[in-house]
Amino acid sequence: MKKMKSPLLLLILHFALNNYASAAGTITGQVLDKASSETLIGVLVWIDGSSIGTSTDIDGKFNLNVSPGSYNLSVKYIGYNPKIVENVEVKDNETLALNVILEPSVQQLNEVTIVAEMRRESASSILLMQKRSAVVQDGISSEAIKKTADKNTAEVLKRVSGASLQEGKFVIVRGLSDRYNLAMINNTMLPSSEPDRKSFSFDLFPSSLLDNLFILKTASPDLPGEFAGGIIQLNTKDIPDKRFLGLTIGTGLNSYSTFKDYYSGSTGKSDWIGIDDGSRSLPENFPGSAEFKKMTQAQKYELSKQVSNDWAVDEKSNMPVNKNVQLSFGNQMSIGEKKFGFIGALTYARSNKHQTVERGDFDFDGSERYNYFDEQYSDNVLAGGIFNMTMKFNDNSKISLKNYFSVNSDNTTVMRSGDDIELQQEKQATAIQFTSSTLFNSQLSGEHLLGKSKINIKWYGGAGIISREIPDLRRMQYYRNFEVSDASDTIYRAYVPFGSASPNYAGKFYSSLDENIYNGGADISIPIKLFKKDGVVKFGGMEQYKERTFDARVLGYVIPNAGTFNYNLLFSSLDTIFSADHMNSKGFRLDDITNPSDRYTATSNLHAGYAMMDNNFGKLRVVYGVRLENFIQKLNSFGYSNDTIEVNRNYLNLLPSMNFTYGLTEKTNIRASAFQSVSRPEFRELAPFSFYDFNTSTAIQGNDSLVICTINNVDLRFESYPTVGEVYSVSLFYKQFSNPIEQIVESSGAGSRSVSYENAKGATNFGIEAEFRRKLEFMEKISSWKSWSKFTIFGNVALIKSKVDKSDDLRAKEDRPMQGQSPYIINGGLMFNDPLSGFGLNIVYNKIGRRIFQVGYEGYKSIYEAPRNLLDLQISKTIFKSGELKFSVNDVLNNVAIFYQDQDEDGKYVADKDSRISEITTGTNYGLSFSYKF
Repeated sequence: MKKMKSPLLLLILHFALNNYASAAGTITGQVLDKASSETLIGVLVWIDGSSIGTSTDIDGKFNLNVSPGSYNLSVKYIGYNPKIVENVEVKDNETLALNVILEPSVQQLNEVTIVAEMRRESASSILLMQKRSAVVQDGISSEAIKKTADKNTAEVLKRVSGASLQEGKFVIVRGLSDRYNLAMINNTMLPSSEPDRKSFSFDLFPSSLLDNLFILKTASPDLPGEFAGGIIQLNTKDIPDKRFLGLTIGTGLNSYSTFKDYYSGSTGKSDWIGIDDGSRSLPENFPGSAEFKKMTQAQKYELSKQVSNDWAVDEKSNMPVNKNVQLSFGNQMSIGEKKFGFIGALTYARSNKHQTVERGDFDFDGSERYNYFDEQYSDNVLAGGIFNMTMKFNDNSKISLKNYFSVNSDNTTVMRSGDDIELQQEKQATAIQFTSSTLFNSQLSGEHLLGKSKINIKWYGGAGIISREIPDLRRMQYYRNFEVSDASDTIYRAYVPFGSASPNYAGKFYSSLDENIYNGGADISIPIKLFKKDGVVKFGGMEQYKERTFDARVLGYVIPNAGTFNYNLLFSSLDTIFSADHMNSKGFRLDDITNPSDRYTATSNLHAGYAMMDNNFGKLRVVYGVRLENFIQKLNSFGYSNDTIEVNRNYLNLLPSMNFTYGLTEKTNIRASAFQSVSRPEFRELAPFSFYDFNTSTAIQGNDSLVICTINNVDLRFESYPTVGEVYSVSLFYKQFSNPIEQIVESSGAGSRSVSYENAKGATNFGIEAEFRRKLEFMEKISSWKSWSKFTIFGNVALIKSKVDKSDDLRAKEDRPMQGQSPYIINGGLMFNDPLSGFGLNIVYNKIGRRIFQVGYEGYKSIYEAPRNLLDLQISKTIFKSGELKFSVNDVLNNVAIFYQDQDEDGKYVADKDSRISEITTGTNYGLSFSYKF
């Protein structure tokens, strides 16, 4: 066959493709270089013996519309051996994914014909991206996500090698605290979603909206330099290969909650969409804190009557079932010589949950301070949507607009009972809290390949907005004394402070966090020859500006006049005690205890530029360079004595990195990397604001003296990809920290703990990771059963050890790992998939070693989270040709979560020896869903 050089032939192929758009089947895929696994642009792909063909675009992708049948696919590119893939089976109204790998050739060779089953050419895109990446990374695809019971991205992330979850939403990578990770969506950095920690809450993202996610574990100059555990890169779905419309509906129940009695505080009309309707807000024209404090007693009584009496907790029957629905749609069309595609999705899930928590705390001598039993009832809404558009002007140029929005809300009611041993009292308490978090991210980006020079230009600009509202968090306590001196001591009475309010006793708390992030950047890649070998020079830069405003209002009811007060009011029920007719000199009134420190504003500017080389020296690929980051951070607030607190930091960091990849064989790589990274204090870690967490009896406050942490990192990895969809890898890593930032307990007493942030002198972290994914078709050679090829077994394990340098810490004497670091992480599973019957089964297991939840001090031991076993399974079945039915069971074993102090320091939890801080029981979740593609 002669070489295809004529532009006329390309036009003919393009015309034939457009006129075949009504065909009933589609062949789509990418063409890749065998040596580097890079995508190839402008490759000719056509149906052998026909005029149906196309060429690959800027992403190396191709798309062919054909009638159902069996075809031979021809692929040809200058400088590579031509290839024919035979017996490509295309079914009616189905899209067939096919990735083709071409071998470079110095001389034009005869055409190579490959006769093989289709699945041997259909490579897993995740493993291909992992193999050809310049850095060490691990990921998971949307197809793999569908095979689990995971509803949000946080649950998905615990499946990735070396990753685990904390508190159900914060991700720990390689055993390092969540503050050492960086979150990104579509290559844009995300702000911290939390008012009380440097972290991103990954339960904000519905898993169904992801195309894939990766955890990047080593650095290159074109990546942000602020991480030590990993960069968590979320990618939303891209444009489809053809028009589609999909609908998924589902329901579920919890073994501990559904159909059982439950309690709920007040609700709003728009709670069902995760947004407060304003009914929890203070009355319109209610005075600000400074103005309120100047008012007379009579004026305060009148204002107290205006505030709604919303303290009632109602008992209800039959907790509702969980429900979820998703609508997805997309299309691709030709506009002249251009191609326009879009994809959109809307997802909504509402779940109700009941969990019980046994809580305690202990004195220095091990004696118990309190013992509480919490019943927690929550109504969670997780909704989101994406709408992405791409215009491909030609095979060398495209522009994309990607938009994402999500809302995550919790309406939680806590009913507490138990003993306060320090105060010799029995307690009954309630906390009612509605939290709503919203995230919006929009990005405009472009990629352009400049003609024969092959210079590649990528650019982007975007904005993100995150908001977190807590309107009217209410906390109330009733008590009665252990020692009965009179009849009144047998009845619970309300604890309402005299004179000055308390956020924990008849307190009302309002807060809002708003953070905007704006960013833009560009990357330019220029192909070069170095020692007669192909290479790339890449340079670029980015700008990021963040601004945050946090504002809190703290109110509470008080007894204003002890001499005239009607003490019988303290025996009133929760729904009547703060009614309007009790707001007078003989009753109660509101008090405002908002401090100047309850508000702060902050900004940060990140200016970054880099230069790097990507060189191939035969089997050796070297990616090296340097990144320069200038970070300017400002924060303004006030201390408790009304002194001004101003933080103004200016960090300039030169961050070098080197990544080596040596191809032992075409299927096996050895990787080595060394890089320097940083971890800077987050706004909240610096701010003096103190927030009291009712659930954990903990007050959390910032520290404006924190300094930047620097990390030196070394990685070594062996990886093998024996066949399509299979992988074996082993990684070693070492990290040396200077001034690591940790959350520590500063004091404990009077029924609560005080927690802040602190720089340790130094720390080391080193470990080994191993991962495998293997099809079991080899079993067919030793067994008469011919269905082994439908099974895949997979797993990963990480063994990690870290040690904190406490040589200048006069408080803590125990040797300990870094906060949040687990000594081991285990993930494993078995997957069965039968394409003919449409039956699938997926079983997944997860376990982490014990880790420090909060760092203690001398006399008060650190609080550990004990290991627990997590086992999930999902069964799926294709029905009605384009439909799928799924049944899932999440947390089959239902192990309790235990947090404790290791009193005998034996490294494990023993109930009668150690001090249990909390024990959480949540139940097992069952889900059933039906999906259909139109």
